[in-house]
Amino acid sequence: MRMLFSDKRGNVAMIFALCLLPLLVMVGGVIDMSRQRGGEGRAQDALDAALLAVAKNADGKNDSQLTRDALVWFQNHLNDPSFSVESFTVTRVDDGLRAEITGGVETLFLGLIGIEDLGVTRSAEVQVGLTKIELALVLDTTGSMGATPSGQSQTKLESLQNAAKRMVTTLDALSPNDSMIEIGIVPFATYVNVGADNDSAPWIDTGGVSPVHGDNLVEGINRFDLYEHLGAEWKGCVMARPAPYDVDDTRPRTSRPETLFVPLFHPDEPDRTGRWEDYPNNYVDDPDASFGIPFLDLGNPVKYGVPWEIIRDIPGLPQSVINLLIGPVCVDGLDPNNGEGQECGTDPTNPVTWTPVDLHPNYRYYSDVDTEIGPSFSCEMRPITPLTSNYAVLRSEIDSLVSSGSTNISEGVSWGLRVLSPQYPFREADQYSSKVQKVMVVLSDGNNMIVKRDGHPGGSDFSAYGYMENRRLEGVEGRYDQQEILDAMDARTQLACQNAKAVGIRVFTIRLALEDDRSENLLTECASDPEDFIDVQDSDDLDEAFAEIADRISILYLSH
Repeated sequence: MRMLFSDKRGNVAMIFALCLLPLLVMVGGVIDMSRQRGGEGRAQDALDAALLAVAKNADGKNDSQLTRDALVWFQNHLNDPSFSVESFTVTRVDDGLRAEITGGVETLFLGLIGIEDLGVTRSAEVQVGLTKIELALVLDTTGSMGATPSGQSQTKLESLQNAAKRMVTTLDALSPNDSMIEIGIVPFATYVNVGADNDSAPWIDTGGVSPVHGDNLVEGINRFDLYEHLGAEWKGCVMARPAPYDVDDTRPRTSRPETLFVPLFHPDEPDRTGRWEDYPNNYVDDPDASFGIPFLDLGNPVKYGVPWEIIRDIPGLPQSVINLLIGPVCVDGLDPNNGEGQECGTDPTNPVTWTPVDLHPNYRYYSDVDTEIGPSFSCEMRPITPLTSNYAVLRSEIDSLVSSGSTNISEGVSWGLRVLSPQYPFREADQYSSKVQKVMVVLSDGNNMIVKRDGHPGGSDFSAYGYMENRRLEGVEGRYDQQEILDAMDARTQLACQNAKAVGIRVFTIRLALEDDRSENLLTECASDPEDFIDVQDSDDLDEAFAEIADRISILYLSH
């Protein structure tokens, strides 16, 4: 008998059996609680969708009808048999609706100890009819957008067009009243095109009074006069305004010439020296005589048919060079040349004194710039589409986008801000208020770029900031290098984004098929929130990015 009581060989099995149930409950409890948290998230999403759905047609319905309709939407959206609904209500609260649900997620393991489900309580509120959407699509249409990435079925631009059109369709379907969602489109590349039909708008420098109107020309010569004299067309592109107005929405006024927008006039570049063109935009013959100063030769208006007397007004041109080329200046109406050369009393800025010049045949210099040479060189992007609820026009404009040129994100963002601003140059936008959600979506597949050109008289490619030798890009001073130019462009872009966010615009950014720290840092910082930066490496996935943004945009303001 003593041996029986002292035998302990079965104790381990007995102890394991006694501990198995608590261990199973503990491990299973963790799983059940994880399922509960997942159920809470799915229930919140379904509740949001249900409330938004019934709110669009809430007029004339009482709380019982709204509750019944919303419950059907909730159950269809949730589609989760493990979730049970205990109570579901929709009630009117001031100017909005409030939905509340109490339910539970069926347990798999905790039922062993009598806990059949874990409770879930969720709520959502929506303001009805108070919020309008104004959306600016700021879209990169540079030359690289015309490329088809490896393994993709279409170009990046085609992916963009398809995704953007679907976004327009989604937002169109959200609105019971077309005027509640308005969308504008801002294509950008080297420049932004404001539309050639704005050539006489009060915010365009039609009088040549801006301090930058005479860049690479002479003060007093009107760019529109030159276009007409050359028989060329101003296509609608404009230069960046002098800092700080280049990245803000300061209202343009004739009383403040620096705030006006100056039409693009791409200078004629030096003649070729051999069989092939040395520069991308050589469209008239250079004058027979040179100043011996390449940058001043680049901006000599004589090549456009302006009388030689104009060189007296070229800043920085030595008097000795002037005397050599056209003789001494007139004094008291007397002509020191005795009738030879330039006559006294003529106004060389007056187009009636200009002589005709022949334009060179067109040629192609850059592989990604399919544009005619001339003063509107590289202005191939579509013009801005101001805010509109005409969705057919929007889809047509998206289909018409073309890819050409280099990347200048700061110009895109700045014009996105101006499209959403209630003041000139575009006045379609409403005043800033809690009743209007202003949203900007910025998409780019590249980094800001102005190429420094060693040996070029302008020091760089021409852009909305002119040449680097024009000293118009804030942050580039003295002797500059390529990195300084890029850093300055990124800084202007960040400031443009800050200005947009400061007035309450929500900024989403999309990076397309590009992987580097510079673009990620720039577009993440530009976005209103880190989650508002969306990285799309596969252009065929661009639909998902636009759909995600569309899901966050509504004519109703949703709060949990």
